[in-house]
Amino acid sequence: MIGPHEGKELELMLTGEKKLSMFHDSIIDGQEIPEDIIPENAFSTHVTKGSIKRFSQNIRAAKSDGVIRYVFFTLPTEEWRAEFLIWLKQNTLKNEMPNDKAHDILVGQLLGYSEEDIQDYLAQLD
Repeated sequence: MIGPHEGKELELMLTGEKKLSMFHDSIIDGQEIPEDIIPENAFSTHVTKGSIKRFSQNIRAAKSDGVIRYVFFTLPTEEWRAEFLIWLKQNTLKNEMPNDKAHDILVGQLLGYSEEDIQDYLAQLD
């Protein structure tokens, strides 16, 4: 089940069990996104030390015209995961790629979930 990673991302990354963490929320009128949604402060010491890399991208959604901030944290040498997810999210939110099961499988694989966890997640969507 996918849920066990939630709230444990930093701990799992520090032990090397997780290579990428993804957080996102809508940006509304310049309001700050709370730490419990995007834990910038929790990761900041490790980002400063270089033991974790940080990537961020604000992406405008074509359907709603709203802006979503994505923040990714990766282990060093795993930056490609965040770069690929930024590309994937940009193209999906611009409606240039479908947001379908193939998309969800790719995201789950990049986040390091097992095939069983990914299939359980997809079954919940049906």
